[in-house]
Amino acid sequence: MIMVTPLSNEQKPLTLSVEGMTCAACAARIERVLEKEDSIKNAVVNFPLKKAIVEFNESIDTDKIIEKIKSIGYSAVVFEENVVSKTKTTKFITPIISLLLTITLKPFFIENGFTLQAIGIGFLIVFVFGYKFHVSAIKNLIEFNFNMDTLISIGSLSSFIFAILSTDQPLMFLETGGYIISFILIGKTIEEASIKSSVEISEALLDLIPKDVRVYKENYVMKNIEDISRDEEIIVLPGEVIPLDGDIQSGVSTVDESIITGESIPVDKDIGSQVIAGTVNLTGEIRIKVSKISGETTFNVIEDMIFKAQTTKPSVQKSIDKITQFFVPTVLIISLITFLIRLIIFNQEAFLALKVAIAILVIACPCALGLAIPIVLFRSASISNEKGFIFKNFDYLQKLTKINSIIFDKTGTITTGIFKIKSITSDNEVEIDSVLQYMASLEQKSNHPIAKSILLEAESKNISLFDVKNFKEKQGIGVEGEVDNKKVSVEKSSKEDGSLTFLDVKIDEKLFLVELHEEISIDSGFIKHLSNNYNISILSGDNNRKVQDFGKAIGVSESLGNQTPEDKLLYIKNTQKNNIVAFVGDGINDSPALKQADVGIASAHSTQIAQSAGDIVIHKGGISKIVEIIELAKKSQSRINQNLFLAFIYNTLMIPIAITGNISPNMAALAMAASSISVVLNSSRNL
Repeated sequence: MIMVTPLSNEQKPLTLSVEGMTCAACAARIERVLEKEDSIKNAVVNFPLKKAIVEFNESIDTDKIIEKIKSIGYSAVVFEENVVSKTKTTKFITPIISLLLTITLKPFFIENGFTLQAIGIGFLIVFVFGYKFHVSAIKNLIEFNFNMDTLISIGSLSSFIFAILSTDQPLMFLETGGYIISFILIGKTIEEASIKSSVEISEALLDLIPKDVRVYKENYVMKNIEDISRDEEIIVLPGEVIPLDGDIQSGVSTVDESIITGESIPVDKDIGSQVIAGTVNLTGEIRIKVSKISGETTFNVIEDMIFKAQTTKPSVQKSIDKITQFFVPTVLIISLITFLIRLIIFNQEAFLALKVAIAILVIACPCALGLAIPIVLFRSASISNEKGFIFKNFDYLQKLTKINSIIFDKTGTITTGIFKIKSITSDNEVEIDSVLQYMASLEQKSNHPIAKSILLEAESKNISLFDVKNFKEKQGIGVEGEVDNKKVSVEKSSKEDGSLTFLDVKIDEKLFLVELHEEISIDSGFIKHLSNNYNISILSGDNNRKVQDFGKAIGVSESLGNQTPEDKLLYIKNTQKNNIVAFVGDGINDSPALKQADVGIASAHSTQIAQSAGDIVIHKGGISKIVEIIELAKKSQSRINQNLFLAFIYNTLMIPIAITGNISPNMAALAMAASSISVVLNSSRNL
């Protein structure tokens, strides 16, 4: 059975819902503005999620932050869960109307002489339907910033203005501006719909916890979960989801903890047992004293860790943001130079030169480049939670694809830390359960890990315990006392045999040798599978010979014992000189090693300090999940590489085509929208 240590909770950052962003460059722009504020430690704006996550050094004025975002052309409100947004169908209405009006412009209005009506429709499409692009472009230009909106705005506005002012070719480019806005709007709507379908994977988490909780005040009363305070008692009936962490005060039940631990077998719970939010009460009514209120539960912490993983910005994304920052002004210069060369040197007609310049502006929009990573990042975070692990930053998942050395702690990581009795030998006749009864009765007064293991084995066999008198613990040696009027002692044996542990047990004058073995938490094929691709080693504070024999038994040749936290740290540093290292540990003493390693992996039964130090936390199942973690890391990296290839190859091929005049502005807008959609659809495929 996998035990769960409630995950630690940190101060929550401010989360804002941001509207008005049309590309990743918008998100980067908001980040730069926010990070200029002294009170803000870090700001990450996620374009696909339409959210800003603001970490602060001190208390901040939320209204001031929102006004700061509004001042550069975007709107923001404090994020609220379960806010209903427009349906996918509603969002398509404006783009479709825009496209239909554009299609009718030439055959129904321009060719039939309805000039004013045509100009009115063109104005509606370019200035009304496309107003977000123009507002964003103007506010960015005021600050000498450039983004995708700059290219779309200049392209569509120049088309409209030239169409109105031209005398040689009246209304020549009117429909061009309409097609630019229409195709971009359709592309953006398809992007949002595809992103939304990806987001729904993790939003299902939010619906698991009931919003109303049952309390007892003379009779059952339903109370909003936000109004429940710490130490208040709540009632959970059979079949209901447990809404908050707490301890059972009355009642007996079995609980399905699979959503937290991944363990399919229900766990028996009675008075004093801890229960965790998100798990399901199966068989009996239980009364729970709340230990963690809404927003602080283990389930909430897991949810927050997923959200943080989804909204962190990996280093490769930061590099791309820098590229797009200089890409747009470069395209503007190329477009202007192309226009002047065609107009002055090649003596081309102005409308033809402008047609090529507009095509360059539109086709070069780097939107696909901005979408290449965020959606894959979001899906990876959602899928990782489904599989039972959480990464704190996408960079760590990427690093996993490059590691060539994995180092394991032993006790509590590869082993469960639980000892089982392998055999009991004596010159006297041995009744194993009777010896275990006396051992467990004595050990119930001790906090030693072996004592806890002996008690657990006695409990699993339903062996009743005697009271203990005159209990005495001898540090580093063992324990002794009086059990059922018999003098009993349990001491560390002088006998050693590699990985085995021996105890000398004395009950009155009878001597027994108890042989223990440590329970292994992995199957035999796990280490063998990893050894095919990675250098595997084990570091442990246990006896060196014991660790070496244990390593040989599971197929690990590099196994070192008697390792202090400093020794582990030094070993990892030396290994990192020629390798990229992942370390897997669970204890407080493993925390320095978890931090030093290129990737630190901890599990849900690790100490809270180890969980905090780890870069990846396994919260369902055991360390065999590492195979799935590495597999997801490789698939995610592969998908990002595919997206970057699609984005770069598009701009590499299409900009020269536009410069040579072999594509119209209409088709340029369609091609740009198609490139963004291709990246979104590729990101949305199953990982």
